[in-house]
Formats: sequence, structure tokens, C-alpha cells
Amino acid sequence: MSFVGAPLSEHVRYRGDSLALACGGRRLRFAELARQVEALAATVAENSPSHGRVLLGHDDPFDLVIAALATARAGRVAVVADPSWPDPVRAEIAAAIRPGLTLVGPASARVHDGGNRKVPSVPHPDDPFYIGFTSGSTGRPKGFRRSHRSWIESFSLSETVFGLAAGDRVLVPGGLGHSLHFYGALQALHMGASVIVARDFRARVVLARIGADAVTALYATPTQVELLARAAEADGTVLPDLRVVMVSGAKWRDTALERVRRLFPNARLYEFYGTSETSFVTAREAGTGPEGSVGRAMPGVDLDIRGDDNQSMPAGDTGRVWVRSPLLFDGYEIGDDGETIWRDGFVTVGDRGFVDADGHLFLVGRVKRMLVTSGVNVFAEEIEAVLESHPAVTAAAVFGLPDDLRGMRMVAAVRFVAACDIDDLTRHCRAALLPVRRPRAIHAVEDWPLTAGGKTDLRRLETLVAALERER
Repeated sequence: MSFVGAPLSEHVRYRGDSLALACGGRRLRFAELARQVEALAATVAENSPSHGRVLLGHDDPFDLVIAALATARAGRVAVVADPSWPDPVRAEIAAAIRPGLTLVGPASARVHDGGNRKVPSVPHPDDPFYIGFTSGSTGRPKGFRRSHRSWIESFSLSETVFGLAAGDRVLVPGGLGHSLHFYGALQALHMGASVIVARDFRARVVLARIGADAVTALYATPTQVELLARAAEADGTVLPDLRVVMVSGAKWRDTALERVRRLFPNARLYEFYGTSETSFVTAREAGTGPEGSVGRAMPGVDLDIRGDDNQSMPAGDTGRVWVRSPLLFDGYEIGDDGETIWRDGFVTVGDRGFVDADGHLFLVGRVKRMLVTSGVNVFAEEIEAVLESHPAVTAAAVFGLPDDLRGMRMVAAVRFVAACDIDDLTRHCRAALLPVRRPRAIHAVEDWPLTAGGKTDLRRLETLVAALERER
């Protein structure tokens, strides 16, 4: 079991001259990566308290990966800041975490190869090694704490379920402040694969990188994959060498599969559901199982759907999704808002859904995104799914704004990718939704805001929608 990054020494023995890490023009072989990690780990151990928090403030994901592995090797806890945070948020989180050491800049600037440096002791698998933050798409980021063991168990599942191997070249196409991308980078290096990280997401640059670096595996959000497929379609690009695509962060629409399959004709496409707090929960190969499902529970994961009385519910009934597995997080370092609940070894983060008779999980929405309009509970996600089922819509978001008559009225923002007008989309909603569930206004937004992790930035979008409503 050991610790995250422990196999690096074995990779040096068998794959020392193989590519380990690349970003833009910067590249490291496994032998070089291991040397930098060990040297920086000694520096971290000498300059921070045992089990202390180390704030990683790197803008460059190349340096961040090295610093994170070194912090883990030193037995300290890597606090991964998101470069996109505004200065007040960064200062607020730093004050709450109170790190014993802050690392920024190139790893090579922090270390030297002195011969008598003390080698840090080996961390215990149950020690915390990482504090990441929720994307902040709906509020202040929450800092969740993960142990070496929880991620090493997750690494093993990635290899088993998705068929990943040391010979793969894994691309992570976005900022490592998002836990999906950070996980993908560390998982690849832990198993001995090459990892290519992108400083930010630009579809055509990422497509070029996939081809130039002979990428075989891709971790991404549905939005990122959709943007890659649309850019490739416009340019006539096909990438036959990619063999596996792993998508999470939002529901992957089955209607988008045809375009993605044209781009990656030989790839197996997987969708998995999980959260920063739970790691993997369910998975399915795209296009299999009932449409709308996020798959069955992954090996070692127990699912339970419970009502507000904490009683398990029968197949088909909607309630909170509770999860038990060896992959769960340790707790929140900062920002616990009470929505995440532990009980009897299970945890819920507020997602609601149901399981059918065959064990397929269907997500309905998050408790915190439930809107009450005219006395009816409506989940924003169910309205967004209807809007996104229109062939001209690539993204949608629904918000509740104060309304004297209804208490709250639903207003939508959409991103069109084909010729369409609001009247046509309104007719589409009338055909699919009861009156109480139809948005009262729909706004077309061309410059669709995304978080660094590739998800819709709901906070920025809600502010924009509120401003558009005031102008009506």
C-alpha cells in the first residue's frame, strides 16, 4: 500500500528513460522526476512541521505535480490552490488553512543535491496527503481532506475498470486545481504511465497535443470532450490512437456520443460518477445500459437510497444517495456547510437519485440546487437535461430568482451551437415539461463561463442571468 507516489523508485528501475511528465515544451523522464521529487521532499521535510500543511501556489501544472509528489513523499499534506481564485478567496483560504510552508515556482529552484540531506520517513497509508477544494461553481470552495490509502485504492480501481496500464500516455486537459485532473495526473504517474498536462483548456491545442504525444488515455469533463469533438469536426480531425476516454464531472449526454466516436473511433468511452468526497461511485461504458443512468456501483462500493427518515427506499423511489467504500474522504478541512452527512459508515453529499431493479443509478439533482416554485420542488438539473436534449443546445443552466407570485421563478441560460431561436426552444420545453417546471425566461449566452476544471461556472452565470433579467 505505502503512499501516493511510492512506486516511482520502481519505475526508475524499469522505465527510468521513459517519459514521465510533459507540459508544453517541458519534459521529464522517470529518473529525472524521481530525483527532483526526492530532493524537494527533503527540503519540504526540513522546512515544515511533521504532518504539516504545505500550500502549493503554482500556476504551472508541471511544477505543481512535482511539488505534490514531493509533499506526499515528505509525509506532509499538499494544499492545492486553484490559480483561478480571486486574491480575496486565496487569502481567506490561506488564513483558514495556516500552512507551515508555501511552495511556488519551479521545483529546481527550491532544491539542491547535497549529499548529506536527511531522507524523510515513509508516510503511513492512513495519513492525509492532500487537501483539495470543490470547484466553487455554486459557492465558496470547501477544502476536503484525502488520505494516501483512499487514493491508492482509487488508483487500483482506475486500472481495473478502465483497463489502464503503465504503457499508456495519459492526457489531463485542464487546471490541476480541479480534483479530477489532479487525480488523473497522479494516478498515471503512480502506475508508471506517462502523463501530459495542459496549463489550461483550449480545444485545438489539446487536440494537437493528443496527436503529437501519441496519447492513449484521456481524463476529461463532458464539456471538454464535447468542445474537443466540435473543434475536431470543424477541422476534419480524427484521432485513432486514443484507446480510452474517462469522463466525469457532469452527466454525459448519449446524444453527444456519435460526434465523440467519430473523433476517437477506436476508443472505449467511460462515464463515471463520483465526487471529491467519495472518489468513484458508479461507472458505465458510454452507450450501454439505460439512457440517463450513470452506471452501476463500482467494485467495493455500496449504494443506498434513503428517505428523509434515513430508511432505505425500494428500487425506483427517489431519495438521497448514500455511499460506503474504502475510497471516502477523511472530512473537511474548511467550509463544511452541513450538507455532507456521515451515518453508519455511509456518507451523502446531498445528491438525490434512484436505483432501478438492475442496480443502475439515476441522478435527479443536488439538494442545494432544488428550487421551490409555486409550492413544487423542482431540481434545476432536470430542467437543464430537457434544454440540453434540444439538438441546437450544448449547455444549459437553470436558476431560481425571487418572484412575488410564485416565491421563485425559474430562468434559464443556454449556449447554442446551431441555428435556433428562443421561441423554438420554448416550444421544446412545452412538449416535455409540465407548466410549473418550464423556465419563465430563456437567455442565450455566447461566452459560456467555465471553471478551471471545465464545468459550467454557475456563480458567474447566475450573476449574468440576474443582470439580463433586470434589463428586461
